[in-house]
Amino acid sequence: MRLEKAWFLAHGAETPEELPQAGWREVRLPHQWTLEGLEAEVGWYRLPLPQGGPRRFLRAFGDYYQEAWVDGAYLGRHEGYFFPWLLELPPGGELLLRVSAPKEPLGVWPRFKRQIKGVLGQHDCRPGGTTERGQERGTGGLWGGVEVWVREEVALLGLTHRLLPRPGGWRLWVRLWVDAPRPFREEVALRILPENFSGEALERRLILEGEEGRGWQEVVWDLPGMPLWEVWERGFPHLFRLEAGLLGASLSVPLGFRTVELDGEGWLLLNGRRLFLRGTNIIPTQWLAGYSEALAQKDVALLKEANLNAVRVHAHVTHPAFYRACDQEGILVWQDFPLQWGYAPDEAFAQEALRQARAMVEVLGAHPSLYLWCAQNEPTHNRHTLGPLLSAALRAEDPTRPVREASDFREHSYPGWYWGHLRDFLALPGAPLPSEFGAQALPRAELLRRVLGEAAWPPRWEVYAYHNFQPHETFRVAGVEVGGSLEEFVENSQAYQARLLEFAIHAYRRGKGRVVGYFQFMFVEPWEGITWAVVDVERVPKRGYHALKESSSPVLISLVPYRERMEVGGPPLQEAWLISDLERPLSLRVHLFLEGPQDLSLYEEEVALAPGEARRFFSLGELWESPLEVQARYLPLQEALRRLPPGAYRLVGEAYEGERLWSRHVLEVEYLEPILPLGVAW
Repeated sequence: MRLEKAWFLAHGAETPEELPQAGWREVRLPHQWTLEGLEAEVGWYRLPLPQGGPRRFLRAFGDYYQEAWVDGAYLGRHEGYFFPWLLELPPGGELLLRVSAPKEPLGVWPRFKRQIKGVLGQHDCRPGGTTERGQERGTGGLWGGVEVWVREEVALLGLTHRLLPRPGGWRLWVRLWVDAPRPFREEVALRILPENFSGEALERRLILEGEEGRGWQEVVWDLPGMPLWEVWERGFPHLFRLEAGLLGASLSVPLGFRTVELDGEGWLLLNGRRLFLRGTNIIPTQWLAGYSEALAQKDVALLKEANLNAVRVHAHVTHPAFYRACDQEGILVWQDFPLQWGYAPDEAFAQEALRQARAMVEVLGAHPSLYLWCAQNEPTHNRHTLGPLLSAALRAEDPTRPVREASDFREHSYPGWYWGHLRDFLALPGAPLPSEFGAQALPRAELLRRVLGEAAWPPRWEVYAYHNFQPHETFRVAGVEVGGSLEEFVENSQAYQARLLEFAIHAYRRGKGRVVGYFQFMFVEPWEGITWAVVDVERVPKRGYHALKESSSPVLISLVPYRERMEVGGPPLQEAWLISDLERPLSLRVHLFLEGPQDLSLYEEEVALAPGEARRFFSLGELWESPLEVQARYLPLQEALRRLPPGAYRLVGEAYEGERLWSRHVLEVEYLEPILPLGVAW
């Protein structure tokens, strides 16, 4: 039974005997006190307990520490936010929960943190960012609510599985967490039910035997060939539910038949076939209690609309609704363990991290969308201590998925933001799988005025900084101009982010083979911040979203200009590419043309493309080296270019399959008056 309401008191006393009698108020669950504007570190919850059954169990999701009392009797303590506290309740009528999410003292925070909360505890995209105020607006509370499970004497408390291929079918390794006060011999019913398509259910009944105590009971179930779970662009994500029933209690988890592994070149093999990963990083929200099934479905719809087939849940475990939506819609998930930057170096912390890493696999391991575990994000002094330890534990706990020790600075590519120039993406930094790159962009002006008030314009930079804005990178590296109004500032900022993402992704796509995918940073703003996200906190896309979408088309045309500014008569194009991530051959009609003071068609031909091929179909350098009869075909075009009036032009490439426009790439070029008389052209 899910409890819908509780009585709540913030800043309560340390023990129930000292609790004041006044000040309690009713709140709805799930609940995080920051969402009500409270800056607290401790919250007390009083909940009436339902009666019935021989045994009752508490199942509560709280951030970060929980303690429990029933009718004044102390029951114990739980640490960790993303996995439930499962605790047997004694007879009694009132449950008291103390939930604490204390700020860590300076000196411990930020380099030697002890709370395993990832970006929810420290990040440059949370309130206060990396300043000393970076722990404000915390995440304490019962974010996932409270359930009371009523069970018979032999209690089913958990269900998960591992899935292994076998000749002609599958071997399903079912694991049931059972609590029994005595040795038992009971019937368990297992069912496999299609969830997002029509199909037949499979059922199996068997006798389960076990000893007294709480532990995992295991069943091996050999299955025939089953419809596969696939990413949306390659097929259908056939999704099942595995149900287990024992003595009137039942649990269910998702199930999808698919295999994932990495080959020797770093490619992901999904169901035995290479997949180029077009991905992003996501922190859907800073406060999980405010997330919902509807918002998760909207976020995943935006991912698919942006032509992405993968998403990295960045340095935290997010709301269960997000994983369910990815299962349903065929989006792959890279899952980080919630370690962000530096943590305590001692053995006690390492032991707690091991415990929570195993819990992460238990909580999320059934999801077919989840294809990879990663032990930590951008580790500092813990890189060679926690990484190997936790990755070994993850591999042991789940041998069916790839595991990474870390996503570290070597694959986080920020030319044009933290260093260098966006042109440096031509060197393919972070290859073969760059897992972060991007630039900040302001959200729309209307939202900024609502959030920042009078500090929005003229900008009060200390307020902007609290909301994650990085002035040095914006002005000194990216060269973004503030302009004469907030609207101009927003436009300049979003235009730069869009330009950088387009340039970077086109470079990575043209490098296919040396590059096996990418994960842009990042997708949505988790709060009212000014971040690298391409969608603001209210799910309104920035210009960068459209650049990400167009550059991530499964079939892409990519143009490399000869120069951005040149004299009339010069060649506008250095190279032109077609890139396909589809598993079928293509015949594409390619049209290249100039739009401006005078329009001019440059190239129109059919180009064949093999499955998954990245092909350069035009090269100015190769043309110069071609026989004269080949070069002669372009003489009329050279004459037409000499007759162009000077001015600003758009170089446009389009790729059609029949009537379908797969991809359109547009570059700005400028033709200038010749300095010298025109001589021999290209």
